[in-house]
Amino acid sequence: MKWLLLLGLIYLAGGLSLYFFQERLIFRPDLAPKEVQLPPKAHKLFLDGLEVGVIDKKSDTTLFYFGGNADNAVEALTLFGDLPFNVVTVNYPGYGNSQGSPSQKSIFQGAAKVFEHFRTAHTIIIGRSLGTGVAAYIAANYPVDGIVLITPYHSITHLARLRYPIYPVRLLVRHPFPIYQYIQQSDAPTIVFLAEYDDTTPRITFEKLRPYIKNLKKVILIPNATHADILEKAKKKIKKEIGELARGQRLRGH
Repeated sequence: MKWLLLLGLIYLAGGLSLYFFQERLIFRPDLAPKEVQLPPKAHKLFLDGLEVGVIDKKSDTTLFYFGGNADNAVEALTLFGDLPFNVVTVNYPGYGNSQGSPSQKSIFQGAAKVFEHFRTAHTIIIGRSLGTGVAAYIAANYPVDGIVLITPYHSITHLARLRYPIYPVRLLVRHPFPIYQYIQQSDAPTIVFLAEYDDTTPRITFEKLRPYIKNLKKVILIPNATHADILEKAKKKIKKEIGELARGQRLRGH
């Protein structure tokens, strides 16, 4: 009986920890650099306390990038700055120099404000890891011309179930980021990039998400890439696919 009681207490303590301290697992602004170097012609500004990075090329097409849970998203300006489009990225609340604390609600609200402020006639949204949930949310609520999802997942709830199978995670997760609910509301052409060796968002979670993507154009597996280095290893292919999405929107006459 004592062993059963002890096991029960350990189980309960683990569940309470997952519930009350999940922000420390999902959001890691402590791992993101506070300051990053800006590429030429880029600048930063603040919109309702959020740090926004911008490259304005006076294009009618704007790329919006939503980063991972340990990123300073402003770094993406360097990655996409050589494309002939405007680029906008935002640090989530609590990341970089953005004010506030990260949560699903605050991140979605901030992303929507930035999108509404900077959107142009044509928009392509790019999400990486945690940011694929943000990109899906934007696509569900606004018309977009293309979606690029880099290491996406079905939901945080599904990832938690894979990692903590003994717990009723549906009851515990307060920031579910349910990509599957949002992505099925968009008809925009969607490109997915996967890393061959990804222990953070494993292939199984994308396969669970796949049926919900209405207009899945391509799934591109990057050989020898991990969750951490896929942006570096896939940057040429990512930019090529963005260019094709932009050309496609013009051929469709949008």
